Order: sequence, then structure tokens, then C-alpha cells
Amino acid sequence: MTDKTKKSEKKKPATSRKKEKAQQREIEKRNAVMLAFNKYYEEEWGSERWPVLLEALQKPVRHCMMINKYANIQELKTKLEPTLADLTMLDFLRIPCYASKSHSRFPAPSKDSAGVTDYYILDAGSVLATEALDIQPEDHVLDICAAPGGKTLSILQRLDAKYGQLTSNEIASDRRRRLRQVIESYIPANIAADLSTVVGKDGTKYYGEPEQYDKVLLDAPCSSERHVLHDEKEFEIWTPKRTQMNAKRQLALLKAAVHSVRVGGLVLYGTCSISSLENDKVIEKMIKKGKIPVEPVKQKWPVGEKTKYGWIMLPDRTEGWGPLYFALLKRTGASKEEEDSEEEEDE
Repeated sequence: MTDKTKKSEKKKPATSRKKEKAQQREIEKRNAVMLAFNKYYEEEWGSERWPVLLEALQKPVRHCMMINKYANIQELKTKLEPTLADLTMLDFLRIPCYASKSHSRFPAPSKDSAGVTDYYILDAGSVLATEALDIQPEDHVLDICAAPGGKTLSILQRLDAKYGQLTSNEIASDRRRRLRQVIESYIPANIAADLSTVVGKDGTKYYGEPEQYDKVLLDAPCSSERHVLHDEKEFEIWTPKRTQMNAKRQLALLKAAVHSVRVGGLVLYGTCSISSLENDKVIEKMIKKGKIPVEPVKQKWPVGEKTKYGWIMLPDRTEGWGPLYFALLKRTGASKEEEDSEEEEDE
């Protein structure tokens, strides 16, 4: 054995120890974050429910297929024939959506002979949230944070191509580009030209002219705890401040959404968070401190559970769907700022 060989053998354990220490630090860091995460959400959900909910959140996300009404249904039936026995229609949704009984993966969406994609894969809670907005065929709708596009497509399934109109807003250019690609893939070009508009504005600012829309959907960016639990890098940077910061941004978005809807119109606020700070408490601040008067519209659904102002679907009690929180607000009057300025002019 040469001196060089001896030296190289001596170096290996040192490198290995350094790696082991780095791994140990990573484990300790993750354990500390998990401890803080558990403490925070146990206070939110209680010591009995939280372990059950956490276990459900850590399981693979469940999806359904939302059938595109513009696709060739006969071609779709032929494609899905080998898997039909495993599919079940979700009776709590009005848009045709199917889930796998065995929780198997679906065949990938594909284009029919006319170049229209046949179905979109998403959480059933996302479809239910758009249905809570009660879209009518002739409505003019704003989707204020539209990417990646599942809820946008859900709205487009409900609108009449001749009379309805959807404006989809997304500030990030790359996400806006993907959103356009989704719409182009699922909606025939001649229909999309009249029915759909994509813009890129800052949703936290007042969106365009006030009182433009019959309905506004705000699928607010949120803590998305289920996603965080499945992404190690995201989980490592989680702190309780995350939900506090999100709540401030969400309230700004909600104020803009309410500003954009006509008096008597509806705003659907939704998140995929399990934090009440990002859910009911945002609604509460809007009701109590917002300068535009709104009132919550109470609804009951066959799947999920009631909250103070809205509804939430959680995977431990919905066969894996969610998390998805949503609350419906009705605008009941003019902005208090507008009223104040009118009074000043009269004086």
C-alpha cells in the first residue's frame, strides 16, 4: 500500500462525518419546523382532530376529471372505456366530474379530432367553489387570480358563448402565458374570442372601473399547507408568519374584488389553506372594516363543513378532497368613500 492510498483512506471518514453532520442539521431543522407547525395548527384544530387531519393532509392529493363540454363526448367515451368500471360521477357537482373509486391515476387528458382537450384534472373542491358562485349563462365574471386555470375552465363551462363574458386576471407573465394555453386548449378558438379575455393586472389594486361585474371569483394565494407538507424545501422555510403575511395580501385582494362587483353582485373568496387567519378572519375584517358594505351569503353543501362565514372541505372528512375554504359575499351598497365625497359635493 502506497502513502497516497493511505492518505486517501484517511480522508474518506472525514468527508463522511461532514456529510453526516450536515444531514443531522437538516433533520433537526425539519423536526423543529414540524414541532412549530404542529403546535400552531393543533391550537387551531384541537388536540383530537389535528393528528387525524395531519395524517389526511400527508396522503397523496385526490383529483377528479372535469369533463369539457366542448370536447367530443363519443370520442371521450371510447378513450375511457377500459377505466369506466373504476369511475364514479360526483353527485355533489353540477358540472360532470368523475373520480376514481380505487384512487388510481387517470389517463392523461388529450385532444379530440377537433383539437379540443377532453377533460381537466383538479380537486373536486375547486369545482364546488365555482358552483357556489352560481354562475348564470349571461353573467359577466372576473377571475381575479386565475392561474393555473382549473377554476377559470369551470366558470367557462357555465357561461353562454353568446352572452356571457369572463375576464381572467393573472399578474405573473409566465403563469399568464400558461393560463392562455389552458384556455386555448380547452375552448374552441371562435368561442374563446367572444367569451374569454386574459389580462395581467395587480389584483391587490382596484381592478379597472368599479362595479363592472355580476360575479367575481377570488381564488387567493395562500399558505397551501397540504402542498407545503409534500414539498421538503417549502416546508423547511415555513413559519407562522407565513399565514399572517398571506392574510394581509388576501384582504387587499378581497377589497379589490368587492370594488369590482356591481351592487347586488356576488364575490366568492376561496383558499386552499386550513388557517382561519386566511379564511374566516379575512371575511370578518372585510365585513367589519371594509369601506364597501357586504354581507355573507350562507349556504349548505352535501360535502364539507360549515364555518362562521363560509364552508370548508377537509380531506379527513371528505374522502380526500380539499383543503378548500370558500365564502360568498354579496355587495349591498356603494363605497362609503363615494358616499362621503358625494356629501361633500352637496355641501
